[in-house]
Amino acid sequence: MTAARRTALVLAGGTLPAPQLWQLALAGHDLVIAADGGLAHARILGVTPDLIVGDLDSVEARDLQRYEQVPVERHPHAKDELDLELALTAAWTRGASSATVVGAFGSRLDQSFGALLIAGRLAVEGRKLVLFAGNHEAHVATPAAVLERALAPGTTVSLLALGPGCRVTTQGVKFPLSDAPLSMGSGFGLSNAASDGKVRLTVHSGVVAFLVEHQQGNPREAIWGAQADRISAALAEADADLRELVERVAYGEVFARAGLDLATRELIAVALLTAADGVNELPTHFRGALRSGASERQVREAIIHSAMFIGFPRALAAMRALQRFLERTS
Repeated sequence: MTAARRTALVLAGGTLPAPQLWQLALAGHDLVIAADGGLAHARILGVTPDLIVGDLDSVEARDLQRYEQVPVERHPHAKDELDLELALTAAWTRGASSATVVGAFGSRLDQSFGALLIAGRLAVEGRKLVLFAGNHEAHVATPAAVLERALAPGTTVSLLALGPGCRVTTQGVKFPLSDAPLSMGSGFGLSNAASDGKVRLTVHSGVVAFLVEHQQGNPREAIWGAQADRISAALAEADADLRELVERVAYGEVFARAGLDLATRELIAVALLTAADGVNELPTHFRGALRSGASERQVREAIIHSAMFIGFPRALAAMRALQRFLERTS
């Protein structure tokens, strides 16, 4: 009998995917590998790594303590491969034939672009990777397979040639192509849109990145998560009309506005509640910040930065509230 091929979930150190993408990103994996600082995503996503890989230069000591029973494959800081590459190699060694990478892209342009090119190289080698971060999803397609993706009409989709000689056919998009050349270094394939619920990409030659920019999900659901019913009930207990205003205006309108991503809005909320001494309200926005892509370090930095303007006592109260929140959610 042929051994079952495993699917790996690799936690990379970039931005956590938006909550509405978690179910898709977490589906079907039977192996979890954390690549260095990506270990921070494990607690938020509710998964336990089977292995931690990397030089550990960007992982928080608190996270290592939280998963102290998980084996660590430690590499020297001076190395030729990214921690992501090392984690993927560990996945292949353990029998995986495909992988989903969460946190694939972040504030580091070099590592974000590197992740996409790594996926391109592995696609040529016959490995299947799907990359997630923030509202973004990326696949790499070669002539070996047809890529189909169910997407809501209006979802932005783009194609990038990762090498010369690319020819593609696209269906289910606003501007379809039929065996058309896709030149490397051209914006020709960017900013298309899904049109009928299913996008189909056929690559006739070359290596092509298929990029999806999902629309922002419901801010209330993203921020409150599993606590939504409890928070809504608590607001209603205070006043039903006030609950309606909070949910409709604050979350349905202000948090949903374009111009700032949800993680930035939540870091601002943390800073403002720190200034207002809103210790009781802070846990909701600690949770929201972490769920929407801010790191634990960024939440701490928002509190520390606010101390320069509002004074140390309120910042210390907020930091203690953060420590209590993290201890409860460990």
